[in-house]
Amino acid sequence: MKLRLVLKTVTNKNKEVSIKFNIAPSKHIGFINFVNLCITQDNPVTISFEKISKSGEKEESKVAGVFDFKSRDENELKELKKELERKKKQKK
Repeated sequence: MKLRLVLKTVTNKNKEVSIKFNIAPSKHIGFINFVNLCITQDNPVTISFEKISKSGEKEESKVAGVFDFKSRDENELKELKKELERKKKQKK
């Protein structure tokens, strides 16, 4: 199974723009657990960026934002989590 983070927005001319980031299979369960935590605790999520130079030096970007996670279908989210756990057990 593939898992992607999709970010969408609308321009001033009402055109929809999106960008998609693949989430590595090793990060699926952690990402879903994070989303579940955000939904159940109903706290805002902060997004920011970190610049990492070739030498390994890290710098916090000046771009940041806050948003809320909302579940479209909690049962679907639970099923996705169960499916990922089953696949993880099958690999062992």
